[in-house]
Amino acid sequence: MIISLVKTASDLEIFARESELSCGNVDQLLRPTFDMYKLVPPQLPNPVPLTAYPLLDFKPPEEVSPPWGSEVMSALEKISNDTDNDQAQAEESSDPPLTSIILSEKSVSSIVQAFQKQNDIEQGARLGRKNLQVMDRLAKMQAHRQACIAKIRGSYGKNLLATRAADDLHSLRKKSSNVGVGSQTDEIHSASDEVPLLICNVLVGNSTGTCYVTHSHILFQTQLLPLLGGSKVHLFSLMDVEVTINAPTKSVLSPLPSSISFTIAILGGRKSTREEVYNFIPSIGARRFAKFLEVLRDNA
Repeated sequence: MIISLVKTASDLEIFARESELSCGNVDQLLRPTFDMYKLVPPQLPNPVPLTAYPLLDFKPPEEVSPPWGSEVMSALEKISNDTDNDQAQAEESSDPPLTSIILSEKSVSSIVQAFQKQNDIEQGARLGRKNLQVMDRLAKMQAHRQACIAKIRGSYGKNLLATRAADDLHSLRKKSSNVGVGSQTDEIHSASDEVPLLICNVLVGNSTGTCYVTHSHILFQTQLLPLLGGSKVHLFSLMDVEVTINAPTKSVLSPLPSSISFTIAILGGRKSTREEVYNFIPSIGARRFAKFLEVLRDNA
């Protein structure tokens, strides 16, 4: 039971730490945005030790029924009663009485089982306390992510820098060359809905550019050839695209890090297929970028 408890508690701890690490990554990704808008980010929640959580509906058995607990006391009473009954039956019967060794083995086995039962109840309570701590940590991390996103989103009209960024993005999206791809008919009705949460550099083919991520859209502005000037804008709905992380290229002449592919569903007859519509390399790393989009989906 103890080995199983330790393993289960360890798995819960790993799960909680992965969530906290993910929250820490999101916090680091959003920190430059808070700095850019000169906003004060919400503080990460302080960890609470396991001992601060109660052992629900559990009291030490030696306190409930001293000195060894109710299960052990019941086992001792049963041993005493059984011994008296065995002696009485032996006197009335011609069968040889049980030896003291056999009686001792039965008594010790009963007491060990009683202690084990009390121990199982305690271990179950301790596992429940660990689960309570982990659930509380997960809830706090989720609330922190939501608070960070909500503070940036809600800064439109209250913060001059965030308002300008959203207005610029709203003007930029009108130049998008892929409106109508997938379900791009969902229009952004107001700049207040699209305060940039994350801005990073990207590499798209041989062109460099900038990626803007809001709570519901992703916009790319890539530079055209220097001689031609200008730029190209692509807009995608966060809920439309499926994100795939591609392995880095192993070319000796032109090695590249992991890239991200956006695919969307293409309807055709009775079947639908997925088609790649964009491929890029984010400066913050493909996995961190994909994880951030996953967080936004979860908080949508």
